[in-house]
Amino acid sequence: MRSISIALVGLTIAFTTQARSQSATATHPRPPTGVVFVCEHGSVKSLVAMEHFNRKAQQRGLPYRAVARGTAPEPTVPAPVRQGLHTDGFDVSSFVPQLLRATDFDNVALVVSFDDDIMKMVGARTRYLKWDDLPGVLGNYPRGREAIIRHVDALIETLARGGSP
Repeated sequence: MRSISIALVGLTIAFTTQARSQSATATHPRPPTGVVFVCEHGSVKSLVAMEHFNRKAQQRGLPYRAVARGTAPEPTVPAPVRQGLHTDGFDVSSFVPQLLRATDFDNVALVVSFDDDIMKMVGARTRYLKWDDLPGVLGNYPRGREAIIRHVDALIETLARGGSP
């Protein structure tokens, strides 16, 4: 009889621990880890930012993942950007620029726009940053890329320290 009581106590503890663990997960959902980079064509500054951000986030073991979107996307990635990213070690040959949609703001940690005011679209749905007045990428890829990377590096550093994006 005593061994049955001990077994029941053990089962009660096990179930209570499991229930608390599931309850904590249900009441504390994981924070959003998506980042949306937006530029006019969805294939220049936002694409450069997305590729470098994703590489750096992965290298740092951060859970964040970015996408690139455009307010007026072009059908393909311009040759200077495709070549520049290839030199940087990225293959964007199958990348297709996508139109920014309101659903892109669902459950994301941050939206970053380049020279495009999308504040009315974003509203209060998520945190929003504007990285305006950076050098162009099409005319001088290395110069434009370096300016974007400086911003990406600062963002990655903030996220790595546990800061809010």
